[in-house]
Order: sequence, then C-alpha cells, then structure tokens
Amino acid sequence: MDWTEILKDVGIVGIVSGLITWLIKQLGESYLTKNAKIHQQKLNNQTEKFKLELNQTFEKYKSEIAFLSQKANKLHDKRIERIENIYTLLTDFFEDMQVLTSWKIITGMSQERIEEQSFEDVKKAEKTGNKFLSYYSRNKLYFNSETCALIDEIITLLKKSHADFSFKYIFGDYVSRV
Repeated sequence: MDWTEILKDVGIVGIVSGLITWLIKQLGESYLTKNAKIHQQKLNNQTEKFKLELNQTFEKYKSEIAFLSQKANKLHDKRIERIENIYTLLTDFFEDMQVLTSWKIITGMSQERIEEQSFEDVKKAEKTGNKFLSYYSRNKLYFNSETCALIDEIITLLKKSHADFSFKYIFGDYVSRV
C-alpha cells in the first residue's frame, strides 16, 4: 500500500469521523437545548402556579383582615355608643341624686307639698338609678375591668345614698318613733 492511499483513506476516515462527531455533537446539543427548554417551561409553569396560589392566599388573607378590621371597627363603634349612653345615664342619676341630697330652701310651699316634692325626687332618682343599673348590667361586657370596678364603686356609693334618703319613704317615720 502506498502512503498516499493510506493518507487518502485516513483523510476520508477522518472527514467521515469528523462529520459523524459534528453530527453527534449537533444532535446532542439539540437534544440538550430541547430538554433545557422543556425544563425551563416546566419551571415557568410551576412559577406561575405558585404565583397564582400566593396571590390567591394573599387576597384571602387580605379579605379576612379587612373583615376582622371591619368587625373590630363595628365593635369599637358599639363600645363608644355604650360608653356615651352609660355616661348619660350616670349623669342623669347623679343629677337626680344631687337634687335629692342637696339642701333646699323652699319658700311659699306647704309642708305637705314639700314632702310630696321630696318623695317625687326620691322616685325620680330611683327611676334614673334603675335605668342606669339595668343598662350597665346588660352592657357590662363592653367595658374593661378597670372601668367596671370604678362604675361598681360609684353604684355602691349611689345606692347607699339613695337608701339613706329613701328609707323614710319606704318604712315611714318608724325610726323617729323608736
């Protein structure tokens, strides 16, 4: 065999093997590129799915927070209304007790009319006191423990004062006869 033929055969084999190598390389790159694109598409789909789930969860929590906030605002508004009402009722009761317990200078009225007026004052204080106590009992849960303790103390003092001034109307002048 001749060297030219050997070189020619080696050249042909080299060219063919180069072409085969290049073809295998191209097929491998094409396969890898295709798989990378498929994998990238899967990752993009998963990313979109997770984003959608995250947005749905976020919107759900956002609506729950808005609902709880609205509920808290309504409760706060109710509490403010109850405080306003209890203050009004307490003020009415206090004013009636103040009228009942204050010294009065009455001119131009008969003793009987003075006693009737005093009895009416006692009844009025009792009525406003009962309104206050009833409202407080029904709405006590809207007040914190410090406020309840203060109101309970006020109630005790006002009850004692009312009892002192209404005793003679309930039992008559029994004490003065003993």
